[in-house]
Amino acid sequence: MENMNKMSIIFVGMLTAGVANADYPTKSITMVIPYSAGGGTDVLARNLQPALEESLGEDIIVSNKPGGGGILGFTEVANADPDGYTVTIPNNVIFATEGMGNATYTYSDFDYLGNVLNDDYVVAVSDESEWDSWEELADEMRNNPGEVTFGFSGAGGSTHVASEILADTAEYEAKQVPHDGSSDAVAAALGGHIDVLLLNLADLSSGLKSGDLRLLATLGSETLEDYPDVPTMQELGHDISLSNWRGVAAPAGVDDEVKEAWSAALEKATNDPKVREAIAAQGGEVDFMPSGEKLDARMADLAESFINTAEKIK
Repeated sequence: MENMNKMSIIFVGMLTAGVANADYPTKSITMVIPYSAGGGTDVLARNLQPALEESLGEDIIVSNKPGGGGILGFTEVANADPDGYTVTIPNNVIFATEGMGNATYTYSDFDYLGNVLNDDYVVAVSDESEWDSWEELADEMRNNPGEVTFGFSGAGGSTHVASEILADTAEYEAKQVPHDGSSDAVAAALGGHIDVLLLNLADLSSGLKSGDLRLLATLGSETLEDYPDVPTMQELGHDISLSNWRGVAAPAGVDDEVKEAWSAALEKATNDPKVREAIAAQGGEVDFMPSGEKLDARMADLAESFINTAEKIK
């Protein structure tokens, strides 16, 4: 009888734990944004926030933790409890910082809960810039190596790696200048402290709308829908095609119930007209993919490409 009672208690305990997991979430969730407020990742988080809160039934607390080109914020998430209550919005920088040897984590330290969008890397200048086209800028950089300053988000980050890949492919030399987040890089360009920006299109949305920034080229494989006169690097004769992704990730080891809850919430959010409109307004393209083997395989392929490239230039 005593053994039966013990077994009953164990069974009830297991059942209760299962119910608790199935009821996720039961408290507010912190979404760590490893960049300053106002950048593309921050804007995406705040556009997703209402839809995610409605789906998950709990508050999403957006917490900006800039520093190290994303490393500080991503490190905080990688070291958090894998209970689904601390998440982040990663991108190619996860792989780039690992390849550069700057990160205190590996890409496998995260569980990828869903992809949200794709976003091209682009080259932009202040509206007051002397260069009206990529060809003019490229000529300047080839004639005066190391004189033109290229700004991006974070040393060893994805935009840094993309900038180095572009310089190698287009055969020019520029001075690479990292910033703590895309909004800081944009502010530096508008203030005349750097000459050129290489960021994601979403990072430049506000400056492009105001006319304070101008696009010279996109590193994506297709012409930008809202900027049809901006050439691709391939059209300019350079064999390069680079774009970024943004999704949601948690510390590795979260329960399947957590993954399923986030996948369902992200799918619903990316079908919300307001969210889709906001992503399109930033120049991004909705590309939802739920957690699972397909997304994990995609992350592995991207990791191999970016890590290998970053290791060559570090």
